[in-house]
Amino acid sequence: MRFASFLRIGATSAIVALIVRRVPIQKLGAALAQIEPIWLLPVLGSILAMLLVRWARWHALLGAGGVESSRTASAGSLLGGFALGAVMPGRLGEMGRFLFVPARHRPRVILLNLIDRTLDTWALVTFAVGSLFLIAPRPAALIAVCVWMSLLPFVLGLPRIVSKLGGLPWWSEGLRAKLRAAAETLPNLRVGGYASISLLSTGCDLLAFFFLIRAFQDIRLGVVLATFPWIVMAAGLPLSVGGLGTREGAAAILLSRFAIPASVALSASLLLCVFGSLLPALVGTAWHFFSHNLGVLRRSNGFRELTWESEGQIELHSGLQSEPRLNA
Repeated sequence: MRFASFLRIGATSAIVALIVRRVPIQKLGAALAQIEPIWLLPVLGSILAMLLVRWARWHALLGAGGVESSRTASAGSLLGGFALGAVMPGRLGEMGRFLFVPARHRPRVILLNLIDRTLDTWALVTFAVGSLFLIAPRPAALIAVCVWMSLLPFVLGLPRIVSKLGGLPWWSEGLRAKLRAAAETLPNLRVGGYASISLLSTGCDLLAFFFLIRAFQDIRLGVVLATFPWIVMAAGLPLSVGGLGTREGAAAILLSRFAIPASVALSASLLLCVFGSLLPALVGTAWHFFSHNLGVLRRSNGFRELTWESEGQIELHSGLQSEPRLNA
């Protein structure tokens, strides 16, 4: 694991060095100096809309999956996943939302998180298939649509498929039993509505990228529709930390086909990382830092600690098993 981490850091450094060699820092700085700040307002609006949509979907998914959670607690686990995703390859850290919930809910949250992230991937693939009508021959796009349609039963049957994962042999005996128990209600889950919400959240991300490029120069929405899904897929490859380098390289290559300078593509890609990943990650880190210290302050002053369900107060778990608590 440590070797893999060093390997990814090395890969990230090599990719960034290659990009800097192709696009000098001076050109990047010159492009950033020409940005029109007024366009950052719709960027922030799009990112906020994305976060609200994902929060509403995650909270609804937790409730449908049998996890009692306040809206505040749902937001806390979602933002905690963003914080982990910013420092891990392929945004795999977002699968760590279970770390921000009490131990009794973790097996079910693991499975629901897997459903949630798979729906996000499906939404991105859907946009990628649509982009082929703009950048590929029509027969290739139609073939991709047929493949996409053949995967719809898999998407709609996702809860039943995920519920089978608890019986896989590579889990420890104790965890396998907990996952099996947690999966009992999943087959009854209907994901059609959640899949539609995933399309909406991905659309908000796409609009944020469009407004970012528009802050540098004029651009047609069709250009972003044609390139954005593939840029995000490149960022999701587990080759670098937080997708740094692979995202920027893909943006420079793909947008160059539409006469977008590499300096603008790199600047927009880096700002998308700042607004779409680092900003939510910082909010999540601050959220849990103050939540943790507030819990310490409550205990030091003799207050009874509130339950996760009643007020959304959650604990940061650092590998220690939390003791059972009574509802306030």
